[in-house]
Amino acid sequence: MTTPPPYTAHWSPAVPDRGRPHGDAPAAYPARYPVRLRDGSCLDLPLRPLPGGEKAVALLMANQTGFAVERALADRLTALVGDATRQAPVQAVAGVPTMGLAYARPVAEGLGLPDYVALGHSRKFWYDDALSQPVSSYTSPDQTKRLYLDPALVSRVQGRRVALVDDVLNTGHTIAAAIRLLTRAGAEIVAVAAILTEGWDWHATLAALDPALPAQVRALGHIPLFTRTPAGWAPLPGTDRQHGPAARNPATT
Repeated sequence: MTTPPPYTAHWSPAVPDRGRPHGDAPAAYPARYPVRLRDGSCLDLPLRPLPGGEKAVALLMANQTGFAVERALADRLTALVGDATRQAPVQAVAGVPTMGLAYARPVAEGLGLPDYVALGHSRKFWYDDALSQPVSSYTSPDQTKRLYLDPALVSRVQGRRVALVDDVLNTGHTIAAAIRLLTRAGAEIVAVAAILTEGWDWHATLAALDPALPAQVRALGHIPLFTRTPAGWAPLPGTDRQHGPAARNPATT
């Protein structure tokens, strides 16, 4: 097995000028992808091949980024949620496991809330199966994986306006399960916030659950999927920001 290089993610206040006229994006990227965030700053991520070697993703690992990058992203996500819910401020923040928990906690604190709700995949002995939801994904098609809400935390979301926080929305299956679970517990989901959206499968997943849900998504940036070319990793057609169904909803990115 080939050992991947050490993980590094970088944030800078502006997208680097690589000498291209008018900031034109290159056709392919050799090893890293600079994500332009909605405030004009840049999140530079490593490109990691998927099994098979012909496709790749720009990898955000919330539990491996440096603290400075994490703080920069959490601060911007907090502001994004605050702006999106200014008319009716959120009363609770729930984090989607696993990587979304790294951002849900500082977002809740930044919004002035006293605590947050951490959803989980691990069943504690006092949990109630009625407060769980199966999660379907490409890696667990038999739906043996479940998402749990601790019964002791129901009062934090019941009858309250809740923002769901995740790191990256890709297939949308986990965030859809979280919405089902929290809605069943009496929460009103008023925002879905993420650092990044990736491709557009998530859009179809949420629209199938409720056509109004995709418009509730707020993300700092968008990343395409990538395919191997002789020049490097090229964005997969139809997965970039300009050509997806959410391009008609400028609030997403």
